[in-house]
Amino acid sequence: MATRSLEEEVKVLKKQVGRDISIGSLSIASQLSSLGLIDEYRFVIHPVIVGQGPRLFSDHPLKTPVRLDLIDTKTFSSGNIAHHYKTRREN
Repeated sequence: MATRSLEEEVKVLKKQVGRDISIGSLSIASQLSSLGLIDEYRFVIHPVIVGQGPRLFSDHPLKTPVRLDLIDTKTFSSGNIAHHYKTRREN
């Protein structure tokens, strides 16, 4: 159970040796992105057109753009396409 703020909890987890931290919640992902705590993004595109749906940053809009560098793309037999990006850290 987390006892710290989301920001503090993720910073502690990132310092630990081990596996990647995966986030499946749009709300948590957009909050962590706003805090600059996401190193890589993995987006899966489903070839379906719908009139509306959840948007990544609708509840927590970014104040500045996040630049991404494409690492890999994979196309599945279903037609889904997975994109793997690394966050570009600009100094």
